[in-house]
Amino acid sequence: MTRDKTDRGWAWAIVVGVTVINLAVLPMLQCFGLIFAERFMSLGIAATQTSLILHLNGTITCSLGLISGPMMKRFAFRQVAYFGCLTIVLGICAAAFAVSLPTLIITYCVIIGIGQGIIYPATTLALNTYFRKKRNIAMGFSVTMTGLGPILMPLLIDVLLENYATTGTLLILAGIATHSFIGASLLRPFEKQKEIILVDKTTDILKEEKSSRKAEASCAKNEANLQDDVVQCRLLDEEDAEKERQSNHRHLENSEMRENKNRGTSFLKKIATNLDLDLLHDNCYIAIVLGMSVSLVAETNFNAMIPFVLAELASLDRTSIATVMSIQAAADITGRLCVPLLAQKAGWTCRNLYVISLLGSILGRTILSTWSNSYVIVIGVSLIVGLAKGTKAVFQALIIPDYVPLERLPSASGIQMVCNGILSISVGPIIGLVHDLTESYVGALYFTSLLSLSCVFLWSISGLWTPGKNILRLNQRSLEEQENSHQNV
Repeated sequence: MTRDKTDRGWAWAIVVGVTVINLAVLPMLQCFGLIFAERFMSLGIAATQTSLILHLNGTITCSLGLISGPMMKRFAFRQVAYFGCLTIVLGICAAAFAVSLPTLIITYCVIIGIGQGIIYPATTLALNTYFRKKRNIAMGFSVTMTGLGPILMPLLIDVLLENYATTGTLLILAGIATHSFIGASLLRPFEKQKEIILVDKTTDILKEEKSSRKAEASCAKNEANLQDDVVQCRLLDEEDAEKERQSNHRHLENSEMRENKNRGTSFLKKIATNLDLDLLHDNCYIAIVLGMSVSLVAETNFNAMIPFVLAELASLDRTSIATVMSIQAAADITGRLCVPLLAQKAGWTCRNLYVISLLGSILGRTILSTWSNSYVIVIGVSLIVGLAKGTKAVFQALIIPDYVPLERLPSASGIQMVCNGILSISVGPIIGLVHDLTESYVGALYFTSLLSLSCVFLWSISGLWTPGKNILRLNQRSLEEQENSHQNV
């Protein structure tokens, strides 16, 4: 295996490493509501406070996007992944003994959030560095294998909570998270192939002789210039010398003022260059980031609050909720496997599939908020939401890499993470506040769907998603296939 080649060799070991990291550290996030439901109930934590904990974690995770670009330029992604995995393990161990809202914020939001914010840029950059042509396949395989975790983890966590309560369950999850170090060990830095250049000795000798002659000529020229300067200095009058001193003094003062001014501007320019803030001049990039951030807040809140929603609207117990979550995860992994193949045949872009996944989630939440009394309908909703979630998981990680070049990807992803964090802490708790004001999750579900729909509307007016073009492209592709089949016949 050669590690200086893309799309083959060690690149597939990178996929395995990223998958192992995700399987080890994501159960804490995916089963957030299932793990902490009883502890929140015993502590009297309301829905608004639950949303605050959830979105503060996301905000701290995304706020590290500001330093992710410079961090990934300074350190290798293996080193960054090691540090992030260690931080998450320590955070889960500390969260096991958190029995108040402040300690939950410190452990789950701050410590675990920092670890997640460090790991995400490392794994994303590793995949996009080792894969160019087969990036979609690699990302699809990674997120598909990661989707195996949510199928089994809710059932496992239900058994662990029954036998070891919340504290013991979290300590066991911390032990599972230590396996992320194995995945981090596989993230070997990408090394380019070194080129060996053979140079003829005779050409080296000729170059040395030529450079020595140039050096002698330049020295003679400098001596002549020096003699001319001495003669000119002797011919200067005293008045001319005084005027020159005054002008030099004024010039020195002006240069000092310009230097002080340039220091401030150069410092700001250096920050803007390191963070690659020129991306903010691109209106399409801004629309992509804003749309993804708003929808991410809505979808993350809904996925984390599913246990609370099902317990209130459908009156399900913990075991039934775990079963529904496992069924949703099975539909999730089905979507990750099947939808990319169908999308490739249809010729749709990542943004198109992302919008379709949002519309599927909106449909599922609407059905759940209207007909939540039937267990069969709840299972059907879990299938719809799972397919939409799997589709979104595959293509949301490819939207930014498909739009910006690889050298600007760390900064572009960092800006997106910062935007995610700002909107998460500012919009996310409003979802919990809607529940507390209406005393029902029905209003919260409608508000969540409205947030997801805003992404569809923003991309539509920005020209990033046009349903008519997608249908036309699909028809053209089918016509081309028919013509090719006729020609082959």
